[in-house]
Amino acid sequence: MEYPLHNLTSNDTKVALLAFPMHGQHKLSREGYRTRDGHLIEWFGRLLSELGSTAVISRPEPHLTGASIRAKNLEVASNTVALNSFTWALPRISDRQAWWVDSLRKYPRLGAELDVADAVVWNPFVALSASWNDLSAGGRTIVFDLLDDWTVHFAFEGIADKVQDAYEVMFARADHVTANSEATADLARRFGRSDVHLVLNGCDPERFSGTPTVEGPVTVGYVGKIGRRLDLELICNTAQQMPDLNFVFAGPILDREYRKPLGDIDNITLLGDVHYERVPELLTTFDIGWVPHRVGRGEVGGDVIKTYEYRAAGLPVLTTPVLGTGDRKLDDGVFVVNAADQRDWLARATEARRPVRIPADIPDPVTWRYKAQFILDLVKR
Repeated sequence: MEYPLHNLTSNDTKVALLAFPMHGQHKLSREGYRTRDGHLIEWFGRLLSELGSTAVISRPEPHLTGASIRAKNLEVASNTVALNSFTWALPRISDRQAWWVDSLRKYPRLGAELDVADAVVWNPFVALSASWNDLSAGGRTIVFDLLDDWTVHFAFEGIADKVQDAYEVMFARADHVTANSEATADLARRFGRSDVHLVLNGCDPERFSGTPTVEGPVTVGYVGKIGRRLDLELICNTAQQMPDLNFVFAGPILDREYRKPLGDIDNITLLGDVHYERVPELLTTFDIGWVPHRVGRGEVGGDVIKTYEYRAAGLPVLTTPVLGTGDRKLDDGVFVVNAADQRDWLARATEARRPVRIPADIPDPVTWRYKAQFILDLVKR
C-alpha cells in the first residue's frame, strides 16, 4: 500500500520506527529512493510490515519552494508514512547552506503516538533541532548512521561550527553508530565512538539486468550528482582525447561551473536528473560504469553506491582511488586507476571495440535488505 504525505495522527497505523533522512520525504519521492538513507527506509518499511510503519521525519522544507504543492502527487515507500514538515519560514536565497541552521526551530515536535518508537538518524542537525528534546528523552534507542563526513563536505563549509556542534551532541546520545566506510568510521572514532559498526553500502541486485541494450559508440556512463566531488579536469581531458567514445552523465548539476565545460564537449551527453526507477534500464545502455571522483580535498569518505549498482548490471567499473575503494567487499570487475592513467585504461578496455560485461555475484551481505536488518537488530538490542 502507498501512503500519501500527511501529518501523523493517533488514527494512523502503529509506528514501529522513526527515520530522520538527510534531506526529506519530498526529495526521496521526487528522485526515487536512491540514496543510502532512502534504500534503508524502503527496507525498514518492508521488514517491519508486521510490527507497524516507518515514520519519515523530514528536514523542514519551505512552502515557497513549491515543494508542498508538488508533494501532493508524490508517493512514498510501502509501509512508510511521512510527517509533514513544511514551513512558511523564508530561506536565504543567497546562502543555501544556511537553511540547515535556520530551519532547526521548524523541525516538528514528536507527538504522543511517537513516544515509544526507536529511531534511525542520518541527519546530525536533528541533534540541534526542535525535535531533539522529544527524540532524546526516555529509553528510546537511537542509531546514528553515517553517510559522509560533513566536517569536510563542500556543502557545509560555511556552517562548519554548527556541524561540529551537531556531531558532538549526536555522538554523545546515540546508542549505536554505524558507518558506510572506514573513513566515516574514523569520523565516529574522532568523536569518541570506538564502538562504531562498519556497514558498507550495497545494492538491490534484483533491480538490475546484465543484458546489454547498448548501440552505437562505446559508452562510458556516470549516474549521480554532478558537482565538485567530480574531477572536472579528468572528465573533460578524457572525453576530448577519446572522441570515438560516448560519455553519458545522468544526474543533476549541483555546481554551475560544471555545466558549460561539460556541455561544450561534443561526445559528452548530459541527460539531467533521472528518476531512480529508470536507472536500471539506463545502465543497460552503458558499456563501462565510471566513477571520476576527485581525490584529495573535499572527499567525504562515503562508500560509492553507484559502484555496486554498476556491478549488479554487469558493467566493468573504472574508478579513481577515492576513500572507501579499499573497504568495499565487491572487488571483481572494479578497476581502481589514478586519474593520470585512466585514458590509457579506457584505450585498452575499448581496443576490441566493445567491452564485455562481467557478471557479478552479489552476496547477501552486500544487499540493502541485509544491511537494513543489521541496523534493525541493533535497535532491538
